[in-house]
Amino acid sequence: MKTTKIITIATIITIAIIALFGVATASAEVGDRGEFYPKMSIVTGVEQIGDTNLFTVTVIDKDGHEWSFFDDEGEWQIGDIANLLMWNMSNEREEEDEIVEVYYEGTMDEEAMGAWLMGAWQ
Repeated sequence: MKTTKIITIATIITIAIIALFGVATASAEVGDRGEFYPKMSIVTGVEQIGDTNLFTVTVIDKDGHEWSFFDDEGEWQIGDIANLLMWNMSNEREEEDEIVEVYYEGTMDEEAMGAWLMGAWQ
């Protein structure tokens, strides 16, 4: 009886491991970027919208893609590092992806920003 319980428990654990591995493999096959993915970018422009408290913040990522988002506090500055949480909306083209959240990650000095931007277009 004791041996049967051990075999049953071992079988259940094995099935659970196989099921978990299969789920992990399936989610990895959604795409290189998955459904949500992070993207580091550098602020290259901040423009106030009319006389409002809204600002359009323009950023560029390492691949040279430009992205924009709205800010209602006006605290972003050129050279700030913006970590974008992106959603691929099940599209194949990255240019059609959407910014879901933006997080401030610090700032770069002019020399570091220039080196980073030069690498974005190589």
